[in-house]
Amino acid sequence: MSDVTELIQKARPAFRVGITGTRLLAPMALASLEGQLGQVLGMIKTTVESLAQDPTGREIYKAGDANLRFISPLAEGADRLAAKAALAHGYQLEVPLPFAQQDYERDFPNSVAAFRDLITHASPRVLELGGARGDEENRSYEAVGRLVVRNCDLLIAIWDGGKGNGRGGTADIVRHAARHSLPIWWLRADGEGEPAWIEKLHDIHPAHVTGAAAWQRLEALLKATILPPPTASVQPLVQFMAEKPQPDRFIWTIYQRAIRLAAGQPQYAVATPVVVTPPAAAWCYWQNLYEPIDQLAVAYGNRYRSSYVLVFLLAALALSFAAVGVGVEREALSATLCELVSLGGIFFIVRANVAYNWHGRLIAYRLLAELCRKQQALAVFGWSLKLTTPTASETNDDALATLPRDIWVSWYFNAVVRAAPLPQGSLYGAPLRNAFHAVETSLVAGQQEYHARRQRDSEAAAHRFGQWGHAFFIATVVVVLIKLGPILREQIWPASGNANNVAVITDAIRLLQGLLPGISAAFVGIRGYAELELLADQSAQMRRLMVHAEAVLNHLDLDAPLASEDIGAELLQLTEAMMHDIKGWAQLFRLKAVETG
Repeated sequence: MSDVTELIQKARPAFRVGITGTRLLAPMALASLEGQLGQVLGMIKTTVESLAQDPTGREIYKAGDANLRFISPLAEGADRLAAKAALAHGYQLEVPLPFAQQDYERDFPNSVAAFRDLITHASPRVLELGGARGDEENRSYEAVGRLVVRNCDLLIAIWDGGKGNGRGGTADIVRHAARHSLPIWWLRADGEGEPAWIEKLHDIHPAHVTGAAAWQRLEALLKATILPPPTASVQPLVQFMAEKPQPDRFIWTIYQRAIRLAAGQPQYAVATPVVVTPPAAAWCYWQNLYEPIDQLAVAYGNRYRSSYVLVFLLAALALSFAAVGVGVEREALSATLCELVSLGGIFFIVRANVAYNWHGRLIAYRLLAELCRKQQALAVFGWSLKLTTPTASETNDDALATLPRDIWVSWYFNAVVRAAPLPQGSLYGAPLRNAFHAVETSLVAGQQEYHARRQRDSEAAAHRFGQWGHAFFIATVVVVLIKLGPILREQIWPASGNANNVAVITDAIRLLQGLLPGISAAFVGIRGYAELELLADQSAQMRRLMVHAEAVLNHLDLDAPLASEDIGAELLQLTEAMMHDIKGWAQLFRLKAVETG
């Protein structure tokens, strides 16, 4: 197992600002807009860095400057004005382009030099979407605007408040952002008036939140974004970041060995892994996050599952020793002591599960690992899963105090999304095909193989555990019937000379009479507690989903303009469906804590 502590490290606090705005700015408005941009960007930087020094912030962030990024397509006018202000305040510039750079430069032949000067500050953090002119031109501008919206935490809009020029224009992007509840900082294009805060469509006309109220909303957003909800959920987050590699011991492999024994050998050929070239930084970022979290989820899953197998086995032993203690008088003391040892083992295992929270860690870490795996597929196309985390502004303190401990998962996931780099290079031609192949192989084909194996193993193990349980139950009935023989014989011929032999046989039968039903109950209990039939059904559903997704994805034209947008939209639907399945699993097993009762 690799050293998890080297991978799960404190990150810098991150915040992303995007820009949309008019290309035509009046010269007399430039000074005012520059001042307003500097004011809001400076406030964001100061506040984020201050929050990182909060006691909670120091626990979850490493020391150093904040990871502040500014996303701008660098069109003439508002895009460039805001980008210059962001660079002046130390923001990292990232530039998505609707077309290949050479084609995009046709939009502003008189200011190409200024554009190239700015884009050098972003290199290599530049992404070409692969749009096209003609019928696809407006859609291409819309695509780059929507990419900015998907990948920022606050959108600055330099806008006159009008209806705009249609698809892909400033008004269109503002309304798209508002429909998706992305906070918008609205600066009037003429430089007049106070900034306005937009969160919903009804905030636009009239602008309900302006002046001091707008600044308060922005401050609240920054606090809710940078710091986790003020609940006990901070503790498991800090605990997660302090995790160390969990040693593999034989005792924690009992569940896996039991399932393998019950399931038997695979009846299908295991596919040879396909080696793919990962699509650079965005892919590697999420892979490096996923692997250690997955290792932790596996480790705690093995502990939790093996613990309940041990509980059932020890319970069967305790029942057997109890029967021996009652039925075999001369062995009563030793049987009772063994019964106490078995019960003590159950108590120790249950207490260890509670103390180390194996059950809770399994659920939280598996959810987080799967979120990272799904986000990896989306990130290479500039898309993202969206999770909401309750904040102090959305509920009262009493409600916050009762939030589940694993609410930190959604907050932490959003935090690592903010820190994730945008894909770089181009999303058309060979790079797009490479990214598509990587996702199709690792996510779609990989999940098909995984669920085929899980369905087969779960069905086989459930069937075998059921068979074993029934077999031991029938054996119990047979033993009871056999026991009638010596009893009847003793009643009919009480002075038989074979009394000692009868006593030995009777003791053996009593031992089996206690042991066999305990073993039967253990097999049936393990089968029921593991929910093997449900896991098999879930895997069957996921296999059908993967087959459908594979057909849809393979039907896409990768040479079409903006094919990456089509891929991203389809993958978003697929990953959301997969996460719905994962959340259903988590909800089920959240109720399956190991208990003594």
